[in-house]
Amino acid sequence: MVVTFTLLTVGCAYLLSKDPQYFTWARVLDGLSFHPPQGGMSTAVTVFGATGVGAIELIAYPYWCIEKGYARFTGIREKSQEWKARAEGWIKVMGTDVLSACVIYTFATVAFYFLGAGVLSGMGLVPKGLDMVRTLSHMFTQTLGNWSFYLFLIGSMAVLYSTVFSGIAALSRMLADFAGMLGLYPKDDYAARLRVIRLLVVGLPLIPTLLFLYVQEPVVMIKVSGISQALLLPGIGFAILYLGKTYLPPEIAPKNWITAALWGSTLVMAFLMGYSVVLAVLRW
Repeated sequence: MVVTFTLLTVGCAYLLSKDPQYFTWARVLDGLSFHPPQGGMSTAVTVFGATGVGAIELIAYPYWCIEKGYARFTGIREKSQEWKARAEGWIKVMGTDVLSACVIYTFATVAFYFLGAGVLSGMGLVPKGLDMVRTLSHMFTQTLGNWSFYLFLIGSMAVLYSTVFSGIAALSRMLADFAGMLGLYPKDDYAARLRVIRLLVVGLPLIPTLLFLYVQEPVVMIKVSGISQALLLPGIGFAILYLGKTYLPPEIAPKNWITAALWGSTLVMAFLMGYSVVLAVLRW
């Protein structure tokens, strides 16, 4: 259902490009020009943190690799060409994962941007409060017809459920390991770790449920989540650089241009996040 919903979204964006009422290439070029968004720097940071692969997904991916058995048969590190070949083979598999995610997220994100900027902005609609889903549904109903409202509703439920399902699974493992690091249970006690994960799987969904019931501002909650993830991204970048330098075997280290690109992107993210924090403090 998620794949179908994504393909429908891309299809709607294509149909939108044929409607001059909501789409022109002049507006696209204007949108690509550099100027602050209407919501200020916080909006830009939110979009940066929430779009595509966020901080939570980056942290969760190693858990997914481990539990799916990625590189299980590479074996314990040894100085041999056979081990290097096995390790490089699994690195290529993960590289395929990353490239596939990049392509899929790019097409889906661009499609959503076109629909939002074209339809919602053209109609003067801003998603807010409990009407957020109904407002967003105009992206489908204005391109496919009113009949597509329920199609959008079903697709949205599928996407949101998959997001919650995978997010809870990832967070429960992260927090369980963090609890072990704090000494709340012996780190080498797998049974204790499993119990903590199961408790978190049950308890974590209660938090967003209570927030929704009492805050009733999904857009605000999305904004808080996006900003939080954006602030984590520089830390993740520096952590990867440190771990790669300290623990990664030299024979399977990435090429120099990849390391340089990671340094560059991490520094840019650190600068932008630092700049946004300074602006927020000055405004406060």
